Amino acid sequence: MRMRWRHFLVLWGILGTATSVHAAEVIGVGNFSHIVSDLDRAVTFYSEVLELENTVPPGEFSPNPAIMQLGDTPGAQSRIAVFAISGSELGIELIEYRDIARGHAQIRFQDPGASVLQLRVHDMDSILTRLESSTGRIWTPSGDPVAFGETSRIIFIQDPDGIFIELIEDSSAASGEANVYGASFELIIDSTETNASFYRNGFGVDPDVSAEFDSSPDLNANVATSGGAFRRSSITIPGTEVGMAFLEFKDIYRKPLATRVQDPGTALLQLFVDDVPGMVERLVDAGGTMITTGGGPVDLGGGVLLAIVRDPNNLYLELLPRQ
Repeated sequence: MRMRWRHFLVLWGILGTATSVHAAEVIGVGNFSHIVSDLDRAVTFYSEVLELENTVPPGEFSPNPAIMQLGDTPGAQSRIAVFAISGSELGIELIEYRDIARGHAQIRFQDPGASVLQLRVHDMDSILTRLESSTGRIWTPSGDPVAFGETSRIIFIQDPDGIFIELIEDSSAASGEANVYGASFELIIDSTETNASFYRNGFGVDPDVSAEFDSSPDLNANVATSGGAFRRSSITIPGTEVGMAFLEFKDIYRKPLATRVQDPGTALLQLFVDDVPGMVERLVDAGGTMITTGGGPVDLGGGVLLAIVRDPNNLYLELLPRQ
């Protein structure tokens, strides 16, 4: 009997190893994307005000059936422009749709689903000077940068579509050829607990969560959230050094965004994964919503599978294989 039991345990161990399921993983990051209402206007802003390198200039609108299926945008045509950020793994992609109904998001900073592109810059004043004659605007109510510590200052601005951009200047940073030398982003969320559960189970990383809400008047004045309080959590995107922060507000009116892929103001994050179908299943199980139509990833050609899953806070996660 002992020999039979021991034989069963060995056999069970072999079978268990052979049938173990690989958990899909995030292995890199691509572009932080936003839907815009007028691509040419947006490209002018990012090229001339922020002086970013336009690596993929705006092309013609394309009625690609696979892209329609990818974002559930039947009948729509789209075109893109891409910008590189010196010293960052994260790029910026701007996307414009036509031939489909679009509703422009009315975004307040505290609304779950609002996103903030954070840019590290050497010379903030030159950007603010160019901003004055552009289609963007300053969001910080005072209109002036706010000092943090002895060497840093920040200010919040908006691009032509109202997308929030935080400029962060640190005079102690080493100088470089490019004024913008780093990037990360923040996402405003509805619930820290729900969000932490999604990214813990979906990405396999445990967010670093602040224990308490911060109601500092100085911080609230900087982002026009007077009377509110917020709690911050953060992760590092797996396979990268790119930070992703989350802010939950309370004691202030909030209205969660519920935009579609084609709506100006919508944010998307491109993620490289080792198994697109597997990551779709993992994110949906964690509480995400499958957006790509057809019941699974779309084949863009040559067996290249892509899919979009929406997180609980209206951030669209575009899943791509590493090529």
